[in-house]
Amino acid sequence: PFWPKLLGSPGLLFGSLPAAMAASLPMHRQVPIIDIAPFLASPPDLPLADDAQRVAREWREAFGTFGFAHVTGHGIPNDVIEHAYATADAFFKLPEEAKLRCDLGKGYGPGGYTRQGVERVSATASAPDGTQLTGVEGARPPDSVENMLVHRRDHDVLPEEIPEYKEATYTYFDQLAKLLRVLMEITACALELERDYFEKFFDNENGTYQSEGNTLRLAWYPPQTEPPEPGQLRYGEHTDYTGFTLLWQDHNRQGPQTAAEIDPPLGGLQVRMPDGKFVDCPPVPGAFTVNAGDLIQVWTNDVFLSNTHRVANPPDGDATRRISLVFFSGPTPDSLIECLPGCSDEDRPARYAPIRSRDHLLRKLAASNS
Repeated sequence: PFWPKLLGSPGLLFGSLPAAMAASLPMHRQVPIIDIAPFLASPPDLPLADDAQRVAREWREAFGTFGFAHVTGHGIPNDVIEHAYATADAFFKLPEEAKLRCDLGKGYGPGGYTRQGVERVSATASAPDGTQLTGVEGARPPDSVENMLVHRRDHDVLPEEIPEYKEATYTYFDQLAKLLRVLMEITACALELERDYFEKFFDNENGTYQSEGNTLRLAWYPPQTEPPEPGQLRYGEHTDYTGFTLLWQDHNRQGPQTAAEIDPPLGGLQVRMPDGKFVDCPPVPGAFTVNAGDLIQVWTNDVFLSNTHRVANPPDGDATRRISLVFFSGPTPDSLIECLPGCSDEDRPARYAPIRSRDHLLRKLAASNS
């Protein structure tokens, strides 16, 4: 299988080190924190303020080096996050038969509930344009995760046992779509494009960037009361498929998710560093963890990276569960993704052929459900 070759040396894991030692690690081995509040405060009809320009420079550096950043100063209300998290927790605590009533039987992607053993995300490993897919033959065992998807469309599956489910998830969805617009504007400024350049690739609804390419994934990683299969992870190595992913990691084993002091469960996100080694990427208080998907890398001709990441198993004997709120963004399905202006020249020609957003997503989902 591919994964022993991919992993190589396990590298340093921040979560397994004393705090003082982790803090002393060089910054090039840590996903950066970017406060976007100055950009939010910069009026769109005026020249970009100096501190907003600084945000754009930090954004370009972070996504050119790591493909990841922790985003603070985002303006998402704490109660929206807490309500969405509590709703996800309530859903995954339902009896198995209730969750299975939300299963459309179509695998991961179309919507509704996906039980453990269906998704095998490591099979989607590929070049950014979707070529050179790993496939099931070279993948890890199926992922140790359950999912519930929200598309914010009429066909969404709504569990009748949780009356507040629609309001909580749709409110969260809209807030994240609003934040997405800001992140796409930062990206445009970082690439020296017009601030509203990406608007044509989304449906602009009341200041949000909506699209059929946007999906909210409620993910539950159950306690590992028994050892996983050889090579099995909570979620295998992969890159995300389309646009930016806005991830709310499980910030607190007990107490509010949005607390200033947090104690996250172990067995979480790990990100591949520029030296090829994976490191723990624990949550930052109040922050969303944002990463660029494949189509961002294709769009920017490798100026921004769609970086490989995974969700690790907890230490032996640790039986805590983990919930994640994952907002996947993407341009409208018919969008043709090709090298952006300013991202190529004679010395740096376009490295990827144009690709339709829908085609790339469907290819990846098919591999994941293999």
